[in-house]
Amino acid sequence: MKGMAILKVRDLSVRYGSTSILEDVNMDVEHGDILGILGPNGAGKTTLFNSILMLQEHEGTVSIFGYSNHTRRYVLPFIGYLPQRFSVDHNFPATVEDLIYTGLISIRYMQKNAYLLERNGYRWSYNPRLSNRERIDEALRMVGLEHARGKRIGMLSGGELQRALIAKILVSRPLMLILDEPFTALDQDAQTKLFNILSTLNEEMGVTIILAAHDLMLLMKLAKHIACIDRRIFFHGSKAECIASDLLRLYSEHAMHMHMKEHKEIGTAGYVGSSSSNSSSSSSRSTG
Repeated sequence: MKGMAILKVRDLSVRYGSTSILEDVNMDVEHGDILGILGPNGAGKTTLFNSILMLQEHEGTVSIFGYSNHTRRYVLPFIGYLPQRFSVDHNFPATVEDLIYTGLISIRYMQKNAYLLERNGYRWSYNPRLSNRERIDEALRMVGLEHARGKRIGMLSGGELQRALIAKILVSRPLMLILDEPFTALDQDAQTKLFNILSTLNEEMGVTIILAAHDLMLLMKLAKHIACIDRRIFFHGSKAECIASDLLRLYSEHAMHMHMKEHKEIGTAGYVGSSSSNSSSSSSRSTG
């Protein structure tokens, strides 16, 4: 299967009224690849993922596992998707095991349609002999959460919750993962654990991974290919090509510029607020 394009995107465009969100996006993702998608906020990364997963209307063609446009709906359950935001009701009494169990809902549908993958040269590594409990055990081991099986999801740390959500996806053994900024808001230890999980899934199980992130250096360590997007794809190539294109320097300079701009805006807002407060306080003292 190596060398096969598990995902093909051709001339994909999305508009909201007169506003263009994505323009003529074209890219291929090979089976077994890790593609890191880099771009600023508002660049269209989430819209691209939603378009691929048929959650967003779009122009152009998307092919997954060899099935294009509307026919790809039958193979979408073989993709694991982790959205950028996942809200948790901390008072809801669901455990980690309960959360992962919900990932088994689509298993019967996937069993029924696995032949569609085989028809185009892909294989779903599903063992029908395993019980649901054994599948959950396996998913917990993959993400290192065996100790948290009975823990309420509202009691999890940010890193543990992210790994529990990954386990929910993995319990059905997807062939491809689409992860929208999975490292955001995680501390260094949690990032390292997630990094190792994704590397193992790709290297040992052959799972194709597409993930969005703001951290180019992290993507350079994890990904095999890099795509840069800002409404359009303006770079898509290997890590070596990324370095040769001088993208590292340009992106670092842009990131530093944005950081300094945000820092300046925060500082100015703080100064204005402080000044206003002092003025009010002074006025109050004068009146008294």
